[in-house]
Amino acid sequence: MGALETDATGDDRRQEILRVATRVFAEHGFQTTTMEQVAKEVGFTKPIIYQHFGGKDALYEEIVTTTAARLLVSLQAATSAEQSPRQRVESAFRVYFELVVQESDAFRVLFLQAGSNEHSKQLRAVEVDLVSFIEPLLADDLNDDHRRELAGGVVGMAEGAAVVWLVRQARRGWPEPTPDEASVLAKRIATLAWGGLRATAQR
Repeated sequence: MGALETDATGDDRRQEILRVATRVFAEHGFQTTTMEQVAKEVGFTKPIIYQHFGGKDALYEEIVTTTAARLLVSLQAATSAEQSPRQRVESAFRVYFELVVQESDAFRVLFLQAGSNEHSKQLRAVEVDLVSFIEPLLADDLNDDHRRELAGGVVGMAEGAAVVWLVRQARRGWPEPTPDEASVLAKRIATLAWGGLRATAQR
């Protein structure tokens, strides 16, 4: 029994399990990771792990849920009614890519390491939440269907760029990101997105 196991509170244990499981899933993939491996890495016994999570699927679901929640809270904090539609979209991209760069393990699990069709459904649910968030940030002079379709396109661009960045980082051996990495990604995709939004809205 390790020091972490004897000293940590229930919530501390749960957060530490999540933190370590996120890293292990990101490094080894969902399918090949075992609960024994997570327990060894975190320094708890398997019964302690199972007290908090019923298995790998429960761990994965919690990682997806908490990552999505952090993302939505950060997006809400970064955008305001006082901003123009373009400023709101650019702020959303900036926050999104900052989180991808800073919490790359969580986004590797989210985008690259889904282990089942059920996990894919969970990712779709996250994407739907993001579309619902982006939708009201767009111009007011669009009908509801048009606005939601454009919001889906914005989310798709952000996710696609994030996946490309994560794969590139993996191929390069996970070098330390440059200080402006997230802002460069955000600027590139925001410029592309805004040009497309303007052109589409004029039709």
